[in-house]
Amino acid sequence: MVLRFKQMTKLIQVFAKAPVKGQVKTRIAKAAGGDFALHIHHKLCAAVIGTALASDADEVEVWTTNVAAQQYFEEFGTRCLQQQGTHLGTRMDFALRHGLARYDQVIIVGADALSITPDYLAEAFRALDQSSVVVGPALDGGYIMIGATEPVSFVFGNMPWGTADVMGLTLERLLTNGVNFHVMGDRWDIDTLQDIEQHVPQWLKTES
Repeated sequence: MVLRFKQMTKLIQVFAKAPVKGQVKTRIAKAAGGDFALHIHHKLCAAVIGTALASDADEVEVWTTNVAAQQYFEEFGTRCLQQQGTHLGTRMDFALRHGLARYDQVIIVGADALSITPDYLAEAFRALDQSSVVVGPALDGGYIMIGATEPVSFVFGNMPWGTADVMGLTLERLLTNGVNFHVMGDRWDIDTLQDIEQHVPQWLKTES
């Protein structure tokens, strides 16, 4: 008898705001203006979606904040869906459950997670072969990626998004609920002008 193992199906969901001046990378906009912030947002979306498409995922989706941006994101070769919910936690929970209804493993990444690589994403999917949840912590105390093989709505509710407490609270909730999880190595993302100066100083030239 030949044993055949089922191949796990894998989905990446990139969370990206619609590219609208004044509504993206607001901390960068305060320091360098709305036009520059929008320019950076475009570059981040292109880079992160490109990384996701270069990974071993079966499909990549972009979940955005405005259906008017659908054509922009679909030009990258991805499916585009509109986020649903009143706050980030609700929207992530909805997207994750939507994905898990169609795929075995779903990973959500932020469009500002410039430090991820196809190998990083492959490692995250491998972690989901053994664990129900995988989390990729960010250096600022949040996380740039979360993935799961089952819904984990309790992780997303009443979370102080944008603070240094997010990662710690996430792990605490996973432990409290007895969920088997894996933590990836720390990565950085792009939220401020200082992040650009430190990690991608060449981006300070708007023509780049």
